[in-house]
Amino acid sequence: MTDSDAYLRAWEPDNVIRYPRAKWIREFDAPAGTFPEVDFLPIDMSVVYTAYLEGARFDLYTRINLETGDEGTLALVVVGAVPSDKDDMLFCLDTASGQILLLGVSDGTLELVNSTFKALADFLYQFALFIDADTGGAGRGRRASALRAKLNGIDPKALADRESWWSIALMQLEGAKG
Repeated sequence: MTDSDAYLRAWEPDNVIRYPRAKWIREFDAPAGTFPEVDFLPIDMSVVYTAYLEGARFDLYTRINLETGDEGTLALVVVGAVPSDKDDMLFCLDTASGQILLLGVSDGTLELVNSTFKALADFLYQFALFIDADTGGAGRGRRASALRAKLNGIDPKALADRESWWSIALMQLEGAKG
């Protein structure tokens, strides 16, 4: 278990935003264990994640109800976005399961990002450690492969599909030169 000070060091104290962890655990059906152990998230994580949604189509922590036909309604909460497409590619917490899904707003797609909200926080933490230690160069691909192995130990479902969000992000790092 990583303590909150480690997350703050990795994400930097000026680069975090609080979310209502205790309230969400009480209000949502998702099991308490699916939530991060910290009550904050990074604001900006390079090209993989942002919680800075000012001026975007959706605000941080906006609730979105998606009608799924016979299955009923999928209740989501926006917890971030893809930095390059903050209006259309949203990281959402499924309030029933605790999963993090990538919602493609314009085309109505949903993709599993992480099996739990906790796993998303753990992935972002490990990614921050990788960025902080990265010096570029020829060894980046090897270090990215080691990061993939560590992330796979945290949440193998997030990397099971070669076309998933995290798989593609890691492939780019593994193939990066210098």
